[in-house]
Amino acid sequence: YAEYAKKEFAATTEFLFDADEHLYYRDSRFFERRGPAGEKMFWSRGNGWVFAGLARMIPHLPPQDAGRAQMERVFKQMAVKLKAIQKADGYWSPSLLSDPNKSLPESSGTGFFVYGFAWGIKSGLLKRGEYESTVRKGWVALTRAVHEDGKLGYVQPISDRPDKVSFEHTQLYGVGAFLLAATAIIDLDLK
Repeated sequence: YAEYAKKEFAATTEFLFDADEHLYYRDSRFFERRGPAGEKMFWSRGNGWVFAGLARMIPHLPPQDAGRAQMERVFKQMAVKLKAIQKADGYWSPSLLSDPNKSLPESSGTGFFVYGFAWGIKSGLLKRGEYESTVRKGWVALTRAVHEDGKLGYVQPISDRPDKVSFEHTQLYGVGAFLLAATAIIDLDLK
């Protein structure tokens, strides 16, 4: 299973990973699609699945494994890009490169990113001094998405692309991303 997973990761990365932006396209339909300002379209939740998935996969591979080295390299490249495009309010946009001043919050991608960043710091792949503020801003944003009754809002509905989202939208996978982020925040022991 590990050999198959590494082979598929390498093939997917070769096909869908944008070497300039250090983000993954949703699929080949998005290679030429552009957003309102002409920007490339990278789906927040889709990239969140990759970033969190790498955090879950990397620890299961031996340190000297070439597949692990590739995954760590991609994880670090994504971390640099994701840190740079985090919105001032702590969220990431549904379409990652869209205008951060015009885009809505989105909590499922944000939850996966916060989880990945916190895990990356705890594991030593990311420097705490460089990335802790990204984790903190993201976590505070996620807590603002929780309604008084406990429902998590700003979760983009089921889709296959960046789409509209509101404070009222929720989905189980958004809650799962929130809980993953919470476990990594606890493990990081932030003061």
